[in-house]
Amino acid sequence: MSDGQPSILVMEKAVRVLDCFTPEHTRLSLSDLRRMTGMPNSTVARLVRTLVASDVLQKTGDEYCVGLRVLGWASAASAGSDLLVAADPVAAHLRDVIGETAGVYIRRGTTRVAVIVKLSSRSVIYRSDVGQLMPMHLGAAGKVIMAHDERVLNAVLVETADQVPGESRAALDRQLEFVRENGWLLTEEEREAGLNSLAAPVFDASGSVAAAIAVGGPSFRLDRAAAEKFGPMIAASAHALSRRLGHDGAGPSAVPGSATV
Repeated sequence: MSDGQPSILVMEKAVRVLDCFTPEHTRLSLSDLRRMTGMPNSTVARLVRTLVASDVLQKTGDEYCVGLRVLGWASAASAGSDLLVAADPVAAHLRDVIGETAGVYIRRGTTRVAVIVKLSSRSVIYRSDVGQLMPMHLGAAGKVIMAHDERVLNAVLVETADQVPGESRAALDRQLEFVRENGWLLTEEEREAGLNSLAAPVFDASGSVAAAIAVGGPSFRLDRAAAEKFGPMIAASAHALSRRLGHDGAGPSAVPGSATV
């Protein structure tokens, strides 16, 4: 074993602990962390002690939360991220023009996480939070990422093999092909009843899919007619954002058509 490998393994385990903390799970006990990471009791206890000593985690009673030190990292990451800096005004513009909540999502394993959220000002809206984790295979944002990343697609298919019957797989294939041909996708009520989403992929300088930019809203407003109108707009915005990140590929086709199956 090389000198660097033990340190890398410790870092990977510490990241697994930190990944347990989300906007839905801000305070966790040691037993929670052991259950969520699947690591031995002694390993979790040792990592947590180190993270608390470094102000990365904070202990309150028998529970732990993310420490204040991480806030400084979050600010630096936001300020230094080309994607966040470039995408923030794009998401705000889409929110203002379309009137629905807009956001940017990146991959985290076989899930996606919201890194930018611009809430609609309407009374009935889709609500999300920065840091919220969502399934990759449900909703337009995850599927436009899957359409352009075969490794993610294969991993998700393995993970959801017992949930996706053959007819659903055929429908998924049609959705992914639509994304590749048109640059956007509408999904209807996949995550929850009454919620539709419309998304397009964003690429980095290497040509890899870096994120998805999406809008979400109630199905009575964000319907197929709205998708025909706004889908090409979202695809064009994603293409412009990709160019800001150094991607020089051709823009998506703006051919109208329904992506729902």
